[in-house]
Amino acid sequence: MKRETWRDRDFRSHPAVVFDLEASGLDPRRDRILSIGAVRIEDLAIPLDRQYERVVRAPGPLGLVSRLFHGLTRADLERGVSPRDALAGLLDFAGDAVWLAFHAGFDRALLARAVKAHLGMRWDGEVMDLAVLAPMLFPERAGPGAGLDAWAAAFGLATQARHAAVADAMLTAELALVVLRCAQRRGLRTWGELALAARDWRAERMGPGGPVF
Repeated sequence: MKRETWRDRDFRSHPAVVFDLEASGLDPRRDRILSIGAVRIEDLAIPLDRQYERVVRAPGPLGLVSRLFHGLTRADLERGVSPRDALAGLLDFAGDAVWLAFHAGFDRALLARAVKAHLGMRWDGEVMDLAVLAPMLFPERAGPGAGLDAWAAAFGLATQARHAAVADAMLTAELALVVLRCAQRRGLRTWGELALAARDWRAERMGPGGPVF
């Protein structure tokens, strides 16, 4: 008998975790995680008591651009938790939930590298990308290179306190609910059906210069 996986389960019966990582820069091969925010989606709702937020203790100087962008100070990072504890806590919070993020490739690469470095283990979780799912299901609202703020504005979602990890995760989770409900109306019920549709949609739009959304 085939073992059921998250791909076989529908959006209501299997939870998701939406996460956001604030980093010291834009290179996942070199930069470090400064803070982690994650929010769960359960039964197509966001339980407000199910959030995860950690500032990660990080040595060394923090650039001016990073301070302005994230609002984190040297003192914040000195008081943060160890990378090991922060990452272990995130993995425990997520459990077997489906992973979601906006521009997931960056967060996934950053997380995988950090887990390897600080926990000594390989993390190869699949992360579904809201930056792909949103334009796939709402092509009429998709502007060129639309970011999270643009999608939030398109659906009237609140955008206060942006670039704090848990606030970005909450905003992304709200967008995820819009996307998942639309997917249901289009006849997609399981996480696997959604992942396959996203893969096919993205493949159709890959041109010589990369993806065209």
